[in-house]
Amino acid sequence: MPDQFRYWLGVNAIRSGEMGFIEAFTGGDNVFQSSALLSLLPFPAPVSPISLGFYNTFLYIVLFFILYVKNIFTKVSIWFYLLFPSVALYTALSLRETLILFFMVLTVVYARESKIFKSILFIIPLYLIKFQNFFILGPIVLMYFTFNVAKKGMGLAKAVTISLISLAGLLLSAPIAIPIINEFRLAMFAEDGGEADKISLISGVGDFVVEGLTSGLYFLSKPFVWEASGFLPLIQSFENLFVLVILFLITRKALMKSPDKLAFWLLFMALSMSVYGLVVFNYGTAVRYRYPFVMIYVLFVCADCEIRTLLPDKELPKLNSLPKINQ
Repeated sequence: MPDQFRYWLGVNAIRSGEMGFIEAFTGGDNVFQSSALLSLLPFPAPVSPISLGFYNTFLYIVLFFILYVKNIFTKVSIWFYLLFPSVALYTALSLRETLILFFMVLTVVYARESKIFKSILFIIPLYLIKFQNFFILGPIVLMYFTFNVAKKGMGLAKAVTISLISLAGLLLSAPIAIPIINEFRLAMFAEDGGEADKISLISGVGDFVVEGLTSGLYFLSKPFVWEASGFLPLIQSFENLFVLVILFLITRKALMKSPDKLAFWLLFMALSMSVYGLVVFNYGTAVRYRYPFVMIYVLFVCADCEIRTLLPDKELPKLNSLPKINQ
């Protein structure tokens, strides 16, 4: 992935003194801002993009132990964390994706513990390196903290009310939002090698609502097997099938155990998938942008709803129904 060289050059420029840390961190280029954060890790200067990939692997391992110590993991989520193929791929590359995952997860962890200052501390770097995720996660974390979702849940009535208010807000903002979204759609489509005249733009409020709802589901699911045009997209399509099955089983179990808490995380997934579904067309980019949200959903649905197995619960036999042992 050619982007890796930009991060590698950025870290080496900061480490060698060619670029100051403050200059890189405040310069407005999220590649240099991410490079500045990576340059703080206590490792020798990377001699190649592969070397810089170990910086991200270190962050991934640190995050694992934080989640383990804070008892976020269950038997389901710990295996998902370790075996999710996209995580294995992107946490081994010299890109900003691991930083994004790191800051997003810790923002939610500290919101869950009602440590709002620490939560804010970890969401601030997210604004610099991935502002879209900041604006998606910010309102979600605020609601998570306000409603104390980890202990009390949100409640289906509140979730529906918030969804309706959000929908009304989207409808009211449509005249302003549609031109901006179309601009991003054109930019992302062109960046992925498409021709600007071949993209369908959002034409009105009705199209805006329908596109938002359908594109979110498609963004979560793509690429399908028949859409794969190479070896990596083919692998990602099979990974998708596996992940969708796991998400379905987790969601079904959470619905039976704690629907109030599940309602909040379904709202989180619907918002994040819809926002990116409106503007991302490339299959590889979709996988790359999607996996932090999928990981957060699995981690905290399993933690909040106490999902420890994907199999149906079986009641233990009562003591008085057990056969007596002859003395």
